[in-house]
Amino acid sequence: MNWVLPGALGLFFIVVLVSTIGLVIVTLVDVVRTPDDASFRSGTQFVWVLVILLGGIIGAIVYLVVGRPPGGATAARQHPALATPPPPPPGGTV
Repeated sequence: MNWVLPGALGLFFIVVLVSTIGLVIVTLVDVVRTPDDASFRSGTQFVWVLVILLGGIIGAIVYLVVGRPPGGATAARQHPALATPPPPPPGGTV
């Protein structure tokens, strides 16, 4: 049996496969280059790596829509997330 798809259909599947692998790699690089977990809109770096690896193209799209920091990893490195403010002083006279 010849398992090679002929003509345009085979070319279409090759383009889809290469595009899927490319998108997964680009999103994984974006997740790893994000400096800290506070930069993500939701989730943590570990969770997003798992979502992308286990979900493939769907996981990559979910990351881009739901978890990616505004502007991506480059903007997150340039403008790190603001730290939480210090707790208020204890009640009483100063």
